[in-house]
Amino acid sequence: MNPEIYLDNNATTHLSGAVGEAVKTAVEENFGNPSSEHRSGEKARRTIVESRDAIASLLGVSADRLLFGSGATELNYWVLSDVVRSRGNAHLVTTQVEHSCVLETANALEANGVRVTRLPVDRKGRIDLEQLVQSMDNETSLVSVQWVNNETGVIQPIREIADVCDSFGVPFHCDAAQAIGKVEVDFDRIGIDFLTTSAHKMHGPTGIGALCVKDRRSLGPMLRGGSQEHGLRPGTENLLGIIGFGAAASEREGSLSYVISSIAKLRDHFEAMISESLPRVVINGRTEHRVCNSTNLMFPGLDGAAIVALLDRNGVRCSQSSACTSSRPEPSYVLRAMGLSEEEAFASVRFSFSNQNTMAEVERAASKLISTVGRLSGFAPRQTETDNLQGAFKHEV
Repeated sequence: MNPEIYLDNNATTHLSGAVGEAVKTAVEENFGNPSSEHRSGEKARRTIVESRDAIASLLGVSADRLLFGSGATELNYWVLSDVVRSRGNAHLVTTQVEHSCVLETANALEANGVRVTRLPVDRKGRIDLEQLVQSMDNETSLVSVQWVNNETGVIQPIREIADVCDSFGVPFHCDAAQAIGKVEVDFDRIGIDFLTTSAHKMHGPTGIGALCVKDRRSLGPMLRGGSQEHGLRPGTENLLGIIGFGAAASEREGSLSYVISSIAKLRDHFEAMISESLPRVVINGRTEHRVCNSTNLMFPGLDGAAIVALLDRNGVRCSQSSACTSSRPEPSYVLRAMGLSEEEAFASVRFSFSNQNTMAEVERAASKLISTVGRLSGFAPRQTETDNLQGAFKHEV
């Protein structure tokens, strides 16, 4: 059996050794309910405080304005639904390339009378700031724009968006699930009002995320029934998840610059190998505004699903789109919004790297991909110029 080469880190990441040890220790030694008055409860509370401090430090926010939840999907829904409704159910501005949890929430709000503006993006996957300005009016309740796109890695102009929102007096929500641990996040300095994250995008556990809020008074409670998380997100805390998230944050904060540089070298080397052997391959969203770990490749005339399946058989894990939408037999809406045709979107594959990958793995994965494309180029389902296509892929099969 081929050893696994995992290049689907935008879907989820493997626990780091430090996180695994922290969670294992917690399972064995720290099982108290943080709300209990005895010593086990006190120990659990103290651990949550330490973890919250570590995560807050990584995100550049004071610990008392960081709230825990099950992950970015839950927290995004909370912010969008609560803030828009509390400000009069008037107008939500977002983009066409948001994560599906934001788009589905926007659809639900629209069905209940909220006016929704979905900003387009250019071929590089970025919004036009002038269009954002033009979309704003005195009824705008909230602007929601992701920091990093989960399919292409394209980075939106977050600081500039925050400035526009501030000039209109409109709160700004940012889904930073794909940004955490891969770009420097300084919540207080940038001027975002609500920022959401998930631990499992940064070698932390699944089922735990964090919401940074500029002012807790601007957010109503998600649930009722307890005093946890300042009464805004009541319920017994996910102690193991919080401990794991804290360990992941501590580990990443101490090595952020090095990790970003190291992952970028892996990604860039992978792209260079592919581009040299397969010159017709297009890098979707290739721009200086792209996160260090992501590449989305379009293989003209080929079936991306077939590439993913054949690579999977050979031990290379990758995907075509978000893990939350990949089961749908539809082309990527992100790539379609960027101007790709349906055929081009179907021909695209996402590879996402982490600091747990090695250069040797990257080179093996690239070689397997080149070989796979060579096998498929002679019988691509939507290919019309077989001879020309085969001639463009410069390797022997």
